[in-house]
Amino acid sequence: MVRFFVFISTLIVLTGTLHAQVPIPPVPPTGPPILLELGNIQYNPSTGDGTVSMMLTSEVPIAGFQFDLVFDPAAVLLVSATGGLAEDFGYDVGVGPTSGTVLGFSFTLVEIPLTIDPDVLTIVAFNCSACSSGVPEICIENPIFSDVGAMSIPTELGPCATAVALPLFLRGDCNTDGSPNVADAIFLLAILFSGGTAAGCVDGCDSNDDGSMNIADAVHFLAFLFAGGAPPTPPGVQSCGLDPTADSLDCLTPGPCP
Repeated sequence: MVRFFVFISTLIVLTGTLHAQVPIPPVPPTGPPILLELGNIQYNPSTGDGTVSMMLTSEVPIAGFQFDLVFDPAAVLLVSATGGLAEDFGYDVGVGPTSGTVLGFSFTLVEIPLTIDPDVLTIVAFNCSACSSGVPEICIENPIFSDVGAMSIPTELGPCATAVALPLFLRGDCNTDGSPNVADAIFLLAILFSGGTAAGCVDGCDSNDDGSMNIADAVHFLAFLFAGGAPPTPPGVQSCGLDPTADSLDCLTPGPCP
């Protein structure tokens, strides 16, 4: 009986020792709960006008934000900040034209909920007509995000980026022949339903500017041509221009536009 007790006691001690030697996996470090980065950048070198989408990824709700946009060359004026989550949740967003500061807040302390996937916080319009060296580089600096208790939230910044001078196009000119007309609607319908030639300027086919090319664009354009419907959205059918809204569509073949 004594030997059995000693055996059991030894087994318990050894078992405890073996358990104590099992390494505990380290807890992986977590980064800042907010990531702010540059998204889609559009720039018209002929006028110096451009826009940059500010992309937000957040693990926590936010109740206010501020950051600086720094340009190289520095001869850039901020014009406005509109759209995105800030506008969706009723935020007042202002810009410092010469300081490069963008500030957003809610008088009623409405929170912008967490965004696990990157989403547009706001779209900042700028002008670089004095940029003699061409396309500017953009960086984000000095971010301040706060929660509803006015506590600062740690924030990580994405890398700097250079604006891309996007081609100009005519809205509705789906076949890029320089003349928005019924042939463009036929061209679009052929793409959608009969394996027609792919569009070289998808933005031109997106006549209602909803960010996708589909049957609604053909209906919208035909209504404009024959039933007094609303004209295609800016830049429109008369003057070449940039897409004023951020989306995933491109224009590799702008047609007669420079």
